[in-house]
Amino acid sequence: MTRHKTVWGRTPNTKEIISLKNVDLDIDVREIAEVYEKIFGITDLMVDGYIVTTPYSMIDDDATFDPRHSTLFYSIYNLFGYSSSIVIGHELFHIYFEKFTQRNIPDYETSKEYFTVIMNDLFGKEVSKGYPEHEEIRAKIFEIWQKTKSMKETVDFFKKTEPSV
Repeated sequence: MTRHKTVWGRTPNTKEIISLKNVDLDIDVREIAEVYEKIFGITDLMVDGYIVTTPYSMIDDDATFDPRHSTLFYSIYNLFGYSSSIVIGHELFHIYFEKFTQRNIPDYETSKEYFTVIMNDLFGKEVSKGYPEHEEIRAKIFEIWQKTKSMKETVDFFKKTEPSV
């Protein structure tokens, strides 16, 4: 079993981590990944998944950037009431966004949350409400996404306008 140094400052141990392969999801997460592969243009990504007892699900994007590999941590605590597939889909979106932008975007940590507004279009319903302080920027990102349906054009727009947004 792979061991990781910390998860949000907490050191996981083997009793807290189990393989994500045995989780019974309410929809096929592979379908979500296939959509992300199309919009991000990334097809050969490898993701390790773990179930953790930390309060939140997250990705390991604190490590050195690796263009083909990522780690997803799915929390057993469902603090926001979303289905497991939506939560994993949200974290997968972060992973694909990280690989697509190579973290070369203004304020990467916040930007990865802004862009999850696109999930609302992909899922056909509101699955990513975002933080209240991000509303205005997310609305602009969603507007460009709706016009272009292009991640590249949406990211390029954001990079050009971010200081004034």
